[in-house]
Amino acid sequence: MPARTSPDIVADIRRVGVLHPDRLAAAESAGAADWPPDRLALWLREAGLTAFQVRRLFAGRADSLRFGQYLLLDKLGEGGMGVVYRAWHGRARRVDAVKVIRPDRLSSKTVGRRFLREIRLTSALQHPNLVRAVGAGEVAGRWYLATECVRGYDLGAFVRARGPLPPAEAVRAAAEAAAALQYIHDAGLVHRDVKPSNLVREKESGTAKLLDFGLSGGRRGAGPECVAATLTAAGVMLGTPDYMAPEQGTDPHGVDVRADLYALGCTLFFLLTGKPPFTGSTVDKLVAHATAPPPPLVLPDGSAPAELAAVLCRLMAKKPGDRFQTPRELVDALAGVRLDRAGGVPAVVAVTVDGSAETIPNEGSSDFDGLTVPTTPAAEPAPDRPSSRRWVLWAVAGAAAAAGIAAAVLWG
Repeated sequence: MPARTSPDIVADIRRVGVLHPDRLAAAESAGAADWPPDRLALWLREAGLTAFQVRRLFAGRADSLRFGQYLLLDKLGEGGMGVVYRAWHGRARRVDAVKVIRPDRLSSKTVGRRFLREIRLTSALQHPNLVRAVGAGEVAGRWYLATECVRGYDLGAFVRARGPLPPAEAVRAAAEAAAALQYIHDAGLVHRDVKPSNLVREKESGTAKLLDFGLSGGRRGAGPECVAATLTAAGVMLGTPDYMAPEQGTDPHGVDVRADLYALGCTLFFLLTGKPPFTGSTVDKLVAHATAPPPPLVLPDGSAPAELAAVLCRLMAKKPGDRFQTPRELVDALAGVRLDRAGGVPAVVAVTVDGSAETIPNEGSSDFDGLTVPTTPAAEPAPDRPSSRRWVLWAVAGAAAAAGIAAAVLWG
């Protein structure tokens, strides 16, 4: 493709509407079409466009910045089924996270049905520690799920970049994830892919939220709707080997919430130590999950909190019957964990899942003064506007308002 010229790029900006008309008019009056491309690129960044948008403009892909009512701002990530973008909804005047099914997977009926199931599941769930849907639909034959954006980060990436969390923060995240698991368990669902990268934490409040229901299925005996939601063929491994319960490797459709609790135990181990419990090849990890005892819990400062280690050992028991039997039991156990206060680590973190939280103030240096996990939806956040600040925003879903949208898409 020939090198893009400044007049070409300015014309694309005007056609696609990627820049506010007033700013574009000012640039054109200043002769932007005659600027060298590097000067134009710098000016566009200063004018508020993201690096992602500038790259696409200079690559001749301006049209790809528009997706229905959305103006794409950044690419947040991608997985087996779709790509997730941070996107500005001009009519609603808010920033959403938009998960779009991958173009190369459109021919797969199984993938398409699983994505539609994710829309259905996500739209029906409401909990402060679960993602919240705001819309769903189809644009030019491509299905999408739109969710609110949270200013924050996934805990997997955070720990890999900055090291293990302080114990109180790790325990809080695990307790809030357990509260979310109790909610979906009561709804007859099993997540089947609990892991650090599926936990996001809000920057301001520190609240952890569970996301990604792409692998979720109904537990056996939960009713025909949940059973029908299971799409993956027998013999296909579901989950992530670093965090997979022993029974999930052999019977992924027969697992219940205790498999999610095992995965949450592995996740908590990672948050505390900066590494998964077992290493090696995929086969090595699966064998270790099935046969090896949980590794000793040793924190970066060399301490080994006995109460917390006991919780982890029970979470990661090989037999489901030896684990906590419900997430609520885990929440109660974590509420009683007292951590070593050496180095200013808070002493107590408490949480309930039934709405009557008992909050015990933490004494010492921490981002959190206590912990409460309510069971009513959080207040609607004020709409965001796009800006040039570097946000790490992740998809969250589960609002009742989106249920009607998704229902219209799926059954209208």
